[in-house]
Parts: sequence; C-alpha cells; structure tokens
Amino acid sequence: MGIEFTDLTRTLGKSLVKTAPKPKMFMQFFGTSETQDNEIVEIDKQFRGIRVAQFVNPDAVADGTEKLSFDEHTFKLPTLQDLMTLTSSELKKRLRGQNVYTQETFAAKAAVMIAEIQQEQREMIENAMEIMAINACFDGQISIVGKGENRVVDFDRKASNTVDLLSGNYWDETAGTPGEDIENFIDLIGQDGSNATHIIGRIETIRALVSNDAVKAELDNKRVDTGMLVFESFAGISGAIYYGVYKGLEIWGYDGNYTDKNGIAQKAVPAKKIVILSAVNGNVDIAGYAGDMDIDFTTMNGDTRAAIDNRNFISKVSKGKKVIEVEAVQTRAPLLVDANSTIVATVIA
Repeated sequence: MGIEFTDLTRTLGKSLVKTAPKPKMFMQFFGTSETQDNEIVEIDKQFRGIRVAQFVNPDAVADGTEKLSFDEHTFKLPTLQDLMTLTSSELKKRLRGQNVYTQETFAAKAAVMIAEIQQEQREMIENAMEIMAINACFDGQISIVGKGENRVVDFDRKASNTVDLLSGNYWDETAGTPGEDIENFIDLIGQDGSNATHIIGRIETIRALVSNDAVKAELDNKRVDTGMLVFESFAGISGAIYYGVYKGLEIWGYDGNYTDKNGIAQKAVPAKKIVILSAVNGNVDIAGYAGDMDIDFTTMNGDTRAAIDNRNFISKVSKGKKVIEVEAVQTRAPLLVDANSTIVATVIA
C-alpha cells in the first residue's frame, strides 16, 4: 500500500495549530508579544519604568506624551531552523499504543508522526528562545552564531547595572552581607523607575544566599501571595526551585539545563551570578518574518507543503526520493528593550 503525499500533508496546518510549547522561566519576563512582517524591526527604546501622567487643567487641550525619552533602535532578528527526516521504514512502524485491534492506514500513522515532529520542533525553538532570554538578562546582549551568522545584538544596559561584589564581600565568604546587598540592588533598579520583583541564579548560587543566617531569619518560604500567581507556572518548569520571598523579592534557583548540538549537557545560567529582575517591564518577545518561497508562492513547488501560524512559525513537509523532510523555521528573538529593569551581580567567590 503506497502513501500519497497529499495524505501526509492534508492535516499539516491543523496539527501545527495544536502544538504548544511548555512555559519557560526567563521568557516570562518578555511578556509583550509582537508579530512583524519583516526580519528588520524598529523598536522605540524608552524609559519603561513607572511612568506618571501629568496634571492638567480640565479645560486645557491635551498636549500628548513627551517623546523625548524615545531612542529608536533597529534590530535584525535571528532565524531559527530545524530539519528532521522520515524514511519509508519509519513511516510503516507501529505507533505507541497501537496493536492488532487498532490498525491505521500508513497515511494516518504518518500524519501522527509529523504532528509529533512539529511539537518537538516547536519545543526546540522555544528552548533556543529561553537560552537567548537568559543571555539577554545576564549579559545585556544576545550572541547570534550559526550558519551564515556571527553577530551580537546589544541592548545598551547601563554599566552600573553590572555589579561585582569583589573579594571579601561575596555571599559565600564570612564577611558577606547579602541582605544589605539586595537592598542596594533594589535601590539601584529603582533609580530607573522599576520595582525589583525576582532574584534568579543557579541553584548552587542561591543556596549560598538562603543559607545565610540573617537571610534565613527573614525568608518567607511558607506561602505565595495571590498577586504572585502570574508566575505560578515557574513551579512546573523542570529544574526550577522556589525558595521563598525575601525583602519582597521572589527567590528562584534555576540552572537552565539543556543539551547542545554535540549532545553535551550544558547550563545556560552563568555560575556565581544572580540577576535581579522587574516583572513589570517593556521587554518584547517579537516574531518577525524572513521571506519564504514556499509560503509566499505556494504554487511554485509541488514537492513541498507549508503552513504558518500567527507568530510566523513555519512548518514545511517536503518529499524526496527516499525521505520525507519536516522543517521548522521561525524568525524571532526576545528583545531586552527595557534593559535597565535588570541588574546582574557576581555574588559568589
């Protein structure tokens, strides 16, 4: 029994719509989502803290918001891509949960396998987004290195928002004073109009913080306020540990574990550092669009079927002589537009 290519691709768009990535830790701090029709985007970088409306005589004509604080930046968004193949023998394998009493046609099985690949590719791209978000928050920039790419997107964070406590003051040293340091960080982030809400670092780094006697005396790890439920999905993220609230800040241990392209386990969160963040910010998760022949000119290639969702995530299925190729493409990046809503500190010796 042969498999018609149209049978494989008939549900391509429907299965793409059903894919959904798991929530990520740092991507939660890029809450504003935008979709553009181009890979080149212009962002008005501005003071994004707690802005206050001006008083005015009720009979006066409105003057509008001052735009002197705007500073326009142009970004070329990176494009993420993954390609998986299916062979004829793989298409004929028995699916999970299938038995002799639940036989399915080859085409139906193939459609299920393609949907599973779409979900996996969606996760892979979302994982890459999470690593970019971690880099943006800790480094103030994103390094884009890949096929035909070798550049850095810098978000121009103030130099004073990168702190090193220096020897003698580190939290794992006797003279360390994490309570005073955190108060200083809260004050520093407040100078740009933001309110610190979270501290995140590697588990071993946060362990040094919560082991401090002065911190333990004030740490509230018995409850989560209702107002904090916007981030309750953090608790379901593999590897994330919630330690409690200290001086009004949620404390999270998170390594950002992943496997690189060589199959080697890595940690995306840097060692010895923490990042202090404001959950209320102007950061943007922006999806652009790099022109795609199979999307823009759908009648040109009879060997490829393509579908695109509302965030410009493209899924393509192409037929070759011996394989079916399933490709995922998305032009997207987390932009730390509100760069000064974050502070990075080296706190461990």
